[in-house]
Amino acid sequence: MNLEPFAKAKKNKSAFPLLVLGGAGLLGLVLATFFWLAGDMGKPQVVISGDSAHIGLARKISFAASDAKSGLRSIQVVLAQDNKKAVLFEKAYPRRGYFSGAGPKKIEQAIEITPKTLGFKDGPAELVVTVADFSWWNWLKGNITEQSSAVTIDTKPPVISVMDSPQYIKGGGAGVVVYRVSEPVGRHGVQVNDIFYPGFALPKRGEGVYGACMGLPYDTAALEKAFVVATDLAGNEAKAPFTMNLHVRKIVSDKITVSDEFLSAKLPEFDSHYPELSGTPVEQYVKVNNDIRLANYKKIQEVCSKFQPERLWDGRFIRMDGSPRAGYADHRAYLHNGEKIDEQVHLGVDIASLEHANVEAANRGVVVFADYLGIYGNAIILDHGQGIFSLYAHLSQINVPVGSMVEKGSVIGLTGHTGMAGGDHLHFSILVNGIFVDPVEWWDEDWLKIHMLSVL
Repeated sequence: MNLEPFAKAKKNKSAFPLLVLGGAGLLGLVLATFFWLAGDMGKPQVVISGDSAHIGLARKISFAASDAKSGLRSIQVVLAQDNKKAVLFEKAYPRRGYFSGAGPKKIEQAIEITPKTLGFKDGPAELVVTVADFSWWNWLKGNITEQSSAVTIDTKPPVISVMDSPQYIKGGGAGVVVYRVSEPVGRHGVQVNDIFYPGFALPKRGEGVYGACMGLPYDTAALEKAFVVATDLAGNEAKAPFTMNLHVRKIVSDKITVSDEFLSAKLPEFDSHYPELSGTPVEQYVKVNNDIRLANYKKIQEVCSKFQPERLWDGRFIRMDGSPRAGYADHRAYLHNGEKIDEQVHLGVDIASLEHANVEAANRGVVVFADYLGIYGNAIILDHGQGIFSLYAHLSQINVPVGSMVEKGSVIGLTGHTGMAGGDHLHFSILVNGIFVDPVEWWDEDWLKIHMLSVL
């Protein structure tokens, strides 16, 4: 009997399970690979920065799209209104592989939207950002994120009406401009020459009414431009000019003798705060009087860059009892052994009284600085609201911490001769939005009533 067919059948029967197992393993591997690749179900992330809720004639926005697994496949940004659509940005990225990182992990992009040139009209619209990744999910289409934001297209600038402005102002003088704006605004205030004075709300004057306190530098020689400026929430800017008569300040000169005894007494104090000082005593003095003075001024500007929007002060500012030693905007020539070594302008009033006399807050305000300040020595700066500040310098003692509210007439420190002071006295300054102005105006009750309080 021929048993060969039975032997072949038996051999094939014994190989069949192996073939089944092998095929099942291969199929499992394929399925596992597919589901691993398709298992990326996490949608891409989109973050829009910048104010996109209001769009004016031109608005720049930035967005960041990211996908940590398969990477980004495509990005599209569309502006839609009624039946009109405009593609603002569109890009597809080539596949770099079939595993993690097939596309870029993160893309950051800035675009400018100009709705009027695209044919859109003012009114509500929609900004739609669509991002897809390289996942095999969704039948190989990948995960898709669609982020829609409601926007308002507004291409018309606000209307500004100037309600009050000073008839005249002098170098080192102050004044208030009051104006009404037809719609909610972002940045607004008064521009005089190259200085911008931020505005603040005046709710008692009516809705949409704002004011801005100005302080002209002592050396202002001409008013080349003066206007109110306001930017609405869509970024549209409007300007409204106003006029003032300028009184140019007369120059008052003075001479200060810098003796060797003064240098010996003062330089150790500055050396303890500024160990980088080097050179002869005169060279160190000049460096303090220039470089450190400039650094001090920048610090004062920083402190005065933000203010309480409400008015904290009321009535005239208190003047400390005592005799004046130096006036505002005095031009000083500094002499050593009869030779001029420097020149500066004195931006305050020096008042001498008893040694270690009480220094009172000139008006109600918040302490925004209380520390050593170079040429000013131990100093205090008060924020009186709406851009008005007062500075007290050369103190021997500081009695108030930063952040405390002080009332008019409360003792905040004691006079001294710290900083660039030859004797015990108070250096007092008034600043309007960081500009040193003449304190004499602020001591005058009639001036304040006419030029400030009646308007504010």
